[in-house]
Amino acid sequence: MFAAVLLFATAAGLSGCGNSKAPSKAAFAAALEPVVRDVFCHPIDVMQYEVEGETAGSGFPIVTSPRAPMAGPGSDGKAVAMLDGLASVGLVTRTTFEKPARWSGSTNPFVRQPLISYAPTPKGAPYLHAVERKATNATVAVPSLCLAKGEVVDVVRWTEPTDFAGHRVSQVTYTYRGVEPIPVMPPAEQARMAEPQETTMPFELQSDGWRPMPR
Repeated sequence: MFAAVLLFATAAGLSGCGNSKAPSKAAFAAALEPVVRDVFCHPIDVMQYEVEGETAGSGFPIVTSPRAPMAGPGSDGKAVAMLDGLASVGLVTRTTFEKPARWSGSTNPFVRQPLISYAPTPKGAPYLHAVERKATNATVAVPSLCLAKGEVVDVVRWTEPTDFAGHRVSQVTYTYRGVEPIPVMPPAEQARMAEPQETTMPFELQSDGWRPMPR
């Protein structure tokens, strides 16, 4: 009897291993979670400064110039105005100071100048954090404003896996929605974001299972 039970358990284990890379709703949903989580996040487009003697970072706090011509009248100016608005409702701490600094990534000498720093408060931390985004040759962490947390609602369907350019590929269609919206969002926008949206993404079979293909 013991031998029979052991044989059954071994066979079941081998069967599970054999199916571990089979396409399934559970496998696709698990792989989609980190992708969908930040789908409602938007980069904060502002010229960052690095302060002499301090480690430069690409996330928070954001250090920039309070001078409008230096911050820029376009996207930078809008981003600074948005950060000031978040500071007014307690989602960001706004600090002004003066230190030697230069544009982040610049090789120019450090020059003492007025600066402004924005750091998320505990209340704002869930909505303001660095999100990894693909750059030209690498993945970089970009300070972002997240209007809500993305959540997978359902994996609707997927195509039969096929071989394409050396990859085992399946087109996966799924629905997602926004939950835990930022407090300052109007109720109508919160309701719109909570409505499930449908999209399709290519997946490829890798050594550790199905993963979204990089775009």
